[in-house]
Amino acid sequence: MNSRVLKPLIRTVAVLSALYLIGYIGIWQWMFCRVYVKPGESLLLRYKGPFPFGNVEQAPEGTLVSLDANGAPIKVGILEAMPGPGRHFYSPLEYERNIVEDTVIETGKLGIVVSKVGLPLPTGTFLADEVGYRGMWRRVLTPGRYRMNNYAYDVKIVDVDACLSAATPNKNRKGDVALIAPGYVGVVTNKTDNPKTKQKQGIQDEVLQPGIYFLNPEEKQIDIISVGYNETTLQVEMVKNADGSARMQDGTTLGSRGGGGRTGASTAPAPSKITSVEGKDPIYKPGTGIEFPSNDGFPIHLDYTTIWGILPDQAPDIVRQFGTLKDVEQKVVLPQVGSICRLYGSKRGAVDLLVGDTREAFQTDTAEELEKVFEQKNLTLLFGLTRHIYVPNQVREPIQKAKIADELKLTRDQEQLTAKAQADLTEAEAKVVLEERRTKADTLKLVALVAAEGEKKAKEIEATTEKLRAEIDAKTAIVEAQTTRAMGEAAAKTTELKNAAEADRFRQYVQALGGPDAYNRYVFAENLPTDLRIALFHAGPGTFWTDLKGFEQTMLGKLASETIPAKSPSPGMIPASSTR
Repeated sequence: MNSRVLKPLIRTVAVLSALYLIGYIGIWQWMFCRVYVKPGESLLLRYKGPFPFGNVEQAPEGTLVSLDANGAPIKVGILEAMPGPGRHFYSPLEYERNIVEDTVIETGKLGIVVSKVGLPLPTGTFLADEVGYRGMWRRVLTPGRYRMNNYAYDVKIVDVDACLSAATPNKNRKGDVALIAPGYVGVVTNKTDNPKTKQKQGIQDEVLQPGIYFLNPEEKQIDIISVGYNETTLQVEMVKNADGSARMQDGTTLGSRGGGGRTGASTAPAPSKITSVEGKDPIYKPGTGIEFPSNDGFPIHLDYTTIWGILPDQAPDIVRQFGTLKDVEQKVVLPQVGSICRLYGSKRGAVDLLVGDTREAFQTDTAEELEKVFEQKNLTLLFGLTRHIYVPNQVREPIQKAKIADELKLTRDQEQLTAKAQADLTEAEAKVVLEERRTKADTLKLVALVAAEGEKKAKEIEATTEKLRAEIDAKTAIVEAQTTRAMGEAAAKTTELKNAAEADRFRQYVQALGGPDAYNRYVFAENLPTDLRIALFHAGPGTFWTDLKGFEQTMLGKLASETIPAKSPSPGMIPASSTR
């Protein structure tokens, strides 16, 4: 391509690229389309349609718009998806953008969700079990942070214990997130059927154990029932004057000794026994304790304590029949205790209720009857206890005096027995001291005998040991002498055999070489130097000096050979003799 055409084309592309980067991305996208969402917030978008061309169907009222595979809205309307914290780019010409805060459910709270979009609920239901239906969700939002579309959903935040009935408020301490505290169970009342769990409307047989629960108050109501045992006491009270003193039947007063009354579970004060003064009875307040006439016409007043309880499997039936724990006490426990005690008490005389086996029989009869009635009411009785029976003084005084006389006689008899027992104790203590001293002397004697016997045994053992040692030393000396002699004989025999073997070897050498002379020549030859040279001189015609020609070299060779050390003979060889 011609350079004059290429250069303007490149310049045009560069200008368009710069305009795109600066104008579209730098200005339009970053200045007009950019939306920054902070943490804890979400972006609610409403799609207005494509700009400037295009036609998209309007979403029906009460529905949310979803996205296609490319991430583009399918219809015009509120988008179901809500982008979270971060930087997002949406054209203001196509989208209406609103930043909304996240829904936060704090600890101890829960959220009830009401959907404003979706299909109508089926007839006869008012809770939605699935997303896509318009109405209240059965599921609740537990503590946490949620990105909720406020166009589609309303969230009502309530306390976790909003499902509790007004008659049984929360039993937990402040700040405790558990719905049901230890020692209690929750009786569940369903306000509607639950198709998923197949639970029907009404009180459920299964109770909720202590723990944390997030329950929809529009679906369930919880009655918290104490399980275990409770105390209910009916106690007689005295009529008191304005100064707090007890009023006696003859108009005199008695210093206040406390009182009681009809009390609830585990709140009864310790009962105080109401007694008379100088044969006079106090005036009892009507309606306190249990009052009835004996079969011989005397007015009897009675204190009674009942320990009763509810087991977890009994709690649903208690709620069905009576309601709260207080209702059980007021409608069952108190009336039944009073009725049974009056029934069995009026069959007995005043004396029978005061002393003897007949009073114990009254206690047994009332407890057994009360247990039967409680079983019919699906309650559990631990025990019923008659704590005190107030019998008129005219009946009580003779019996008390007789009892006091009997007790005094028993006391005197017991004192005599105590004195006799004290004398027996003193005698026994003296015998113990005597026996202790005698035992100590016998012990010392036995110790001395044992020590002497031990010393004797030690000396005998020492003498026996010395004798055995001497015998062993003698035997050891004999063995050592025998060993020394054997070793000497063995050494001599070894030397003899060695010398004989050496002589035999030399003999065999001489015999093998043919005689002593041959053996000596062999040894002589073995000891000659390896560089020995032999010079032969011929004594021919001439003068003596001529014959000595070369003698000088011969003597030098002889001297050199003498300086070389003679070769050591082979092992076992005898050195050659000097005989030539």
